[in-house]
Amino acid sequence: KGYLILGGAAVNQTGGELWKSNGQQLSQVMQFTTNFNKQFGELITRAKLSYLYESNAWKSFSTGGREFGATGVPTFGNTDPSTSYNSSGSGEIRAENVFAIFDVDYKAKYIGSFLYRIDGASQFGAEERYNSYFRVSGAYRISEDVSIPGIDEFKIRSSYGTAGHRPPWTAQYETFNIVGGVPVMNNFGNAFLKPTTIKEFEVATNIDFLNRFSFEFIYSKTNAEDQHWQVPLAASAGFRTQWQNMGTLTSTSYESTLGAQLVQKTDFTWRANLTFDRIRQEITKLNVAPFTTGARGNAGDPGSFFITEGAVFGAFSGEYFLRSMAEMASQIDMLSGPGQRYVGKTIADYTLNSDGYVIPLGTEGTKFEIPVKEFDEKGVPVIKEIGDANPKFRMALANSITFKNFTLYTLFDWKNGGQIYSLTNQWMYRDNRSADMDQFGKPENEKKTIDYYKALYNVNTYNNHFLEDGSYLKVRELAFYYSVNKDLLRRVMNGFVKEVRFGVAGRNLYTITQYKGFDPEVGSTEGNGDNTIQAWDEFSYPNFRTVSGSIEIKF
Repeated sequence: KGYLILGGAAVNQTGGELWKSNGQQLSQVMQFTTNFNKQFGELITRAKLSYLYESNAWKSFSTGGREFGATGVPTFGNTDPSTSYNSSGSGEIRAENVFAIFDVDYKAKYIGSFLYRIDGASQFGAEERYNSYFRVSGAYRISEDVSIPGIDEFKIRSSYGTAGHRPPWTAQYETFNIVGGVPVMNNFGNAFLKPTTIKEFEVATNIDFLNRFSFEFIYSKTNAEDQHWQVPLAASAGFRTQWQNMGTLTSTSYESTLGAQLVQKTDFTWRANLTFDRIRQEITKLNVAPFTTGARGNAGDPGSFFITEGAVFGAFSGEYFLRSMAEMASQIDMLSGPGQRYVGKTIADYTLNSDGYVIPLGTEGTKFEIPVKEFDEKGVPVIKEIGDANPKFRMALANSITFKNFTLYTLFDWKNGGQIYSLTNQWMYRDNRSADMDQFGKPENEKKTIDYYKALYNVNTYNNHFLEDGSYLKVRELAFYYSVNKDLLRRVMNGFVKEVRFGVAGRNLYTITQYKGFDPEVGSTEGNGDNTIQAWDEFSYPNFRTVSGSIEIKF
């Protein structure tokens, strides 16, 4: 009592708080495996049959109270009964797997692998407890049959397989929120909820050449069918949402790696690795009505990622401020009839301002300078795809250089393209705190009023103004190590110490970007996504720049 309580609704209270909690978790795993290995001449075979059982059970409770009646008596009986709170929970996930694997290798150049698995889990709906998966893969080492000048190893390989992704534990059950002591329907249960089935086809090649280079290229196409998602329900359903197997997400990816042993000498080595990847994801099937996700949980918040058949996963949706006179001319033609928005108007009545938005002619620099939105034939603002978080490609370059007892490691990471939605900046417009609103030093013909920025703020509705290029080049890692001479160590303590190495390493040291926020490598909606395909800046805490030192002693 007498101390400021930080966080929560009681931030301004000084009556004190006491809480206690307890949690227990027990995980158990049991596995039986039998192996078979047999060589028939030049044919090597291996087989494995295995059964796996998993159990994960947990329970917890917590209780608390605020506003001590007397100082120095930390008991629940000394707190105000009206401030007490209690919670508890328990659950258990059980799963069992049976899988068989058979591998063959003929003459070390024809290689095959086969797998079949049955997966059962309590996370699946009661009517869908067991699901089966398989994998078939093969490889052919061409260089074992064909001699190609300069080629040390040439292998092609391919595989096709299926796997599963389990839904959350609570997804299959009906859930309720307690409001004022009364249960309020939340999530509608689903006894037929299945795991997502991921079907992937992959083809790749590996080439080692000139005794110092290695190259790998991978093409893969993945269909994630029966995607489980918490889908909004119509108000007539009573429940707000239901986890459903709603559709298919198709991914296509290209990945390649080029490795090089640039220098290989007794006291000096230099190894470099260059990687490249490009990934695209599309919603190819949707069994439910289109909806948006990414909402921040506010009433009426529509979300920023539009989920509909044919959409690119990671594309932003929102309202659009016109950026060309051609767009404006088309809109005038559509809405110039009697009683419509642009009756009596022509394209001569509009112009582009210094920010590139269409505005009424003669309003620039005044409080009437309002950017024009795109409207539909009914005069309602259009909600459409306004941007894409997917980068054009990503590349990384790693170098490892050793000179005598010194080692230097560097890693550079390049993301090309991909947009970020800066909700942080949008809220700064609301509060008149954005750096964009500072007019100091701007030419007189480019200065804007508060009303202009409030129009772009758009009452917190997502729009194209707050999309920014998320490209960056990062010094992802820089490390330097020194190893004590081993001859010296042999003379100390009769060689008891085998190796001593000192090092210093830095991560996220420097970023080159045009993004105006703290860091272009931002997260997603309330932590429910990732920064690769849902780049969403909502007051994200900046990534740390870390520098650490280390001492390794092996004996």
